[in-house]
Amino acid sequence: MTSSAGGRPSSGRGDLPARRGRSARRDLIFAAVRDAGRISRADLERRTGMARMTVNGLVTELLEAGLLAEEAAAPDGTRSGRPARSLTLGPQAGGVAGAVVETDGVRVALADLSGTIHAEHHHRVDTADPAATIEALASLISRCRSETSGRLWSVVIGIPAPISGGVIQAGSALTAWTGTALAAELQTRLGHRVTVRNDADLCLLSEVRHGVAAGHQDVCYLRFGSGIGCGVLLGGTVHQGAGGMAGEIGHVQMDEAGALCRCGNRGCLETIAAPRELITSLEQTYGEPLTATRIVDLAHGDATASRVLADAGRMIGRVVAHLANTLNPSLFVLDGPLITPDGPLHTGVRESLQRYAQPEVAEHTSVQVSALSGRAALLGAVVAAARATPAARGGRALTAASAGRAVPTMPPARPAEPSPPLPERAARRRMITEMLRERGATARSDLVKLTRLPRAAVGELLDDLRRDGAVELCPPTEARSGRPSPHFRLVTPDRLLIGLAMHAGGVRALVADHAGRVQHADFRPVPLTHDTSELFRVAAELARSLEDSYGRPGADAAVAVSVPAPVHPVTGHFGARGVLPMFSGFSAAEKIAAVLGRPVRIDNNAQLAALAEARRGFDREVRDLLYLRADQYTGAGIVAGGRMHRGAIGYAGEVGHLNVREIGPLCVCGSRGCLSAFLTPASFRALLDHRPDNGPPDEDRLLTLAAGGNRLAQRALLDAGRLIGRTVAPLVDVLNPAMVVVGGRFIEGGPHVVDGIREAFQRHCSPSATAALTVAPSALGADAEPLGAIESLR
Repeated sequence: MTSSAGGRPSSGRGDLPARRGRSARRDLIFAAVRDAGRISRADLERRTGMARMTVNGLVTELLEAGLLAEEAAAPDGTRSGRPARSLTLGPQAGGVAGAVVETDGVRVALADLSGTIHAEHHHRVDTADPAATIEALASLISRCRSETSGRLWSVVIGIPAPISGGVIQAGSALTAWTGTALAAELQTRLGHRVTVRNDADLCLLSEVRHGVAAGHQDVCYLRFGSGIGCGVLLGGTVHQGAGGMAGEIGHVQMDEAGALCRCGNRGCLETIAAPRELITSLEQTYGEPLTATRIVDLAHGDATASRVLADAGRMIGRVVAHLANTLNPSLFVLDGPLITPDGPLHTGVRESLQRYAQPEVAEHTSVQVSALSGRAALLGAVVAAARATPAARGGRALTAASAGRAVPTMPPARPAEPSPPLPERAARRRMITEMLRERGATARSDLVKLTRLPRAAVGELLDDLRRDGAVELCPPTEARSGRPSPHFRLVTPDRLLIGLAMHAGGVRALVADHAGRVQHADFRPVPLTHDTSELFRVAAELARSLEDSYGRPGADAAVAVSVPAPVHPVTGHFGARGVLPMFSGFSAAEKIAAVLGRPVRIDNNAQLAALAEARRGFDREVRDLLYLRADQYTGAGIVAGGRMHRGAIGYAGEVGHLNVREIGPLCVCGSRGCLSAFLTPASFRALLDHRPDNGPPDEDRLLTLAAGGNRLAQRALLDAGRLIGRTVAPLVDVLNPAMVVVGGRFIEGGPHVVDGIREAFQRHCSPSATAALTVAPSALGADAEPLGAIESLR
């Protein structure tokens, strides 16, 4: 007979769930103290929802283990009587280590579990030599292990190179590192799991936690160091791409005939605006060695240095404007030795943003300079290490015992993660619900494997979702040996789902049951004019008619609408300065809801099409997908990490208004040379003017000619695809999607536009972005938008 952590007898396997439950609760207590820094037992009760007796028992165990400490609180005048004692982290709580590989060596910081750095070590080494650098990292991490009392729970290392599958990929300034599995090398030396991440992603984490990005949910962080890297935050979650290669902004092609880049392409942004290129250029001009600090000083009064930096800023700003129009972040953060607030490079970026981004996007997008003094990567490594920390116990942690000191131990159990901050917690809830939506009834143990979250964290999230009525326990779907893990499924209201899609020809509708199975399709023709009141009236009446015909008495239908314009993700309004005047400054959802008498969901058409293609279009769920609408109404939709990305103000995916040529045809948005302006029927006039009926050129004739074998029409569609692909290539470099799906009317003329897009990606994207990229025509066709509306309701 054995004893549990609380001293009660255990008779074996039957008590295992109870022991696991107690371990999870103890982990939550520890995590709550860590997150709060200092907290009373009464506040612990309120924060965790546990009974006083339970909290007291768990706190006693943690105090005895040295993981927590308790001290008298000073009176603060907020309450009468004797002040409550405060709980803090104890002497055996241990710590974490964050490390970065820099140009002049490696730097390692030792921090406690709250992320406060207590020691920092730097070792100069030639980082072009992987063996010497790995040896230096192992030495400094071992030193941190010896300096911490308790356990070294987690180690995270940042390196300025793309990483996929734990292996450093080609294309970085550290050319000798290509193919190196840095984490595996260090794990072999240290006997402990080490995580290696791209330094731009870590910098982004530190900016969100400590810097100018605090409070933002959609951020692009641009790091100008040995190369040019980008960290991308979408909806509060760091986006790493399908292959872990997101953020390769340095290899966005700016000049097809430019200098050869180490990625194999010519004219990449790095060959033009990376610090080393600018420094080399200025050294040739001045005839002397220069440092970044010296160049910044020169730029204050020297016209040549100022012009070189300003031109680089404007070039970078072209890419920033591209990302502003397509990802629609609320903030860009610039960081690097040549960048100063309101300096020439910073100013140049802002000038290009104002010139090339959509007016409403530019108005709501901020460009700021990092204030973390070059420490963003190290601070981000510490943040990531703290987030990966097991709460109160842990697997194979590095312990002080390995250095000869005894450490109080507790019964082994699966590590549990501290309760994450609110945005991260919301993202994890979405992850759980997405998994359940995709798979149906799923065992908790399978959710742990699929999400890669600790068992206790998954259990806590499922408990929250059950309390909210979002999920429920259900019978197992298959027989398994051993004690069955509890199964969960989404609670799906038994209601009718109606998806409406508005477009130039009218309103298309699909009706589905609560499981998303389509039961009926309908269409109402309505010409699109500058007065959209008729369009919205018809849509509302169609929805009400379908509800009356297919709904059940007493059961409300849920309605979602796809519209050809950006929609603000919070207010549901069209922008006051929208792309199309007829879809500006009002809420379509309110107009339709006024007729139906219930709330209506509304989203952009390309974004909903992307959601439908990702969930229904292929034989598997695609979690990172870019949808391109190829026709005169060009647009894009983004699914990142399984979630539809709308952008800070709903403008994500507006690729039709990316600038192709500054002196180009006038676009409906008021700018010149937009992509959409090159894809209208008028742009094919030379091919389509000779009609038997002498009518105006139109899209239908182009597609009929192409489908009938007309080589000129087919070439026109192929070139249209090349133009779309060339224009959208930077977005593919930064997002690293697994699949690009091409929809829109142009695919009706055959495979030519898809072939052109695929060809352009191979030519203009970085090799890492296209290595595992699939480009395919839409599987859902015209139904993609209303199906996306239905999916948005599930």
